[in-house]
Amino acid sequence: MQNEHSLVEKVRYISSVSVVYALTLLFAWAVIHPAPSPKADKLLLAGAAQNVPRPSSVHTISGQPIRIVIPASNVDLPVDPGYYDTSQQTWTLSGYHAQYAMISQLANNVSGDTFIYGHNNNYVFGALRHVTPAVGAQALLYTDNGHVFVYAFDKAFNISPDDTTVLNYNGPPIMTIQTCTGSLNEWRTMYRFHFVRVQQ
Repeated sequence: MQNEHSLVEKVRYISSVSVVYALTLLFAWAVIHPAPSPKADKLLLAGAAQNVPRPSSVHTISGQPIRIVIPASNVDLPVDPGYYDTSQQTWTLSGYHAQYAMISQLANNVSGDTFIYGHNNNYVFGALRHVTPAVGAQALLYTDNGHVFVYAFDKAFNISPDDTTVLNYNGPPIMTIQTCTGSLNEWRTMYRFHFVRVQQ
């Protein structure tokens, strides 16, 4: 009878020790490998989504200028490609058309300066001398692929002929018109416009 009692006690002792060991192992497993919670999953997914490259929301639209219209200054001109001749150190010029500087950015809705230039005469940009656009006045730049880029006038300023810093612009899309000014055309006047929208 006593032997049976002692056997039962041993079995109980071994069982309790086994349960304690099992619980200890389960606890250790839970610490090393925690079960993911729905909230943790959401945070993990949100963090992963932030690192995934997203496509730009702005679709680039561009085109080469072929016509410029500034209604407030009675300007409506064809625009020809303009090139710089390094040997002569001169730009292509027309007595009746404006020029698009081919080294500048195409008209576009993303960035850079679309540079238009022309003579200070009554057939080209002399009209700007007589009627400088008011701030906000619109300019329409037509392109060879059927787009019309709408710009709004910001300011006019003069620079010396050898100042080429205006060609180094890097920023939101703008259009700059350059023409001569001064009693001997010794200065260059820049008319700066910011991009507004593209229309068909």
